[in-house]
Amino acid sequence: NMVPAFHLSCSEMIGKWEKEISSNRSCELDVWPYIQALTSDVISRTAFGSSYQEGIRIFQLIREQSVYAMEAVMSLYIPGSRFLPTKRNRKMKAIDHEVRNSIKSIIHNKLKAMKAGEGNYDDLLGIMLESNSKVVEQNQNQSHGMTIYEVIEECKLF
Repeated sequence: NMVPAFHLSCSEMIGKWEKEISSNRSCELDVWPYIQALTSDVISRTAFGSSYQEGIRIFQLIREQSVYAMEAVMSLYIPGSRFLPTKRNRKMKAIDHEVRNSIKSIIHNKLKAMKAGEGNYDDLLGIMLESNSKVVEQNQNQSHGMTIYEVIEECKLF
C-alpha cells in the first residue's frame, strides 16, 4: 500500500507552501520546483523507501546524465565514438559510477535492515530484495537469484 507515501509527500509540500504564504496577504508562487521535488520524493519513497532528501543526488545525476545523452543523440554519430575519452564521455562514465555507488549504498543498507529483522517491504526495492532472497533460499544457490549488479540496473529503471 503506497498511498501513505503519496500522502506524506503531498502533506510535506503543502506544509512548505503554507510557510511561504502568509494568511494575511496574497502572493505568487512558482509551483514547478515543488512539483519536481514532489515527483522525485514520491518515486524515492515508493521505490527505495527513502525520502527525496536521501535520493536527491541520484535524481540530480540522472537528470544531468539525460542531458548528456540527449546531446550525444543530437550530435554527429561516429561509430565507436562512445569509447573515445572525450569530456562528455568521461563525465557520463563518472555520473554512471556515482549513481551505481549511491544505489549500491541504499541496497546494502536495506539488506542490513532485512538481516536485522528491521526490513520494510512497502517499497519496490524491499519487495524485490525480499523476493530475491526467497528465490535464493528455495534453490539453495546464489546463481538463481539476481546479482547486486542486476538489482542496481533495475533500480536505475525506477
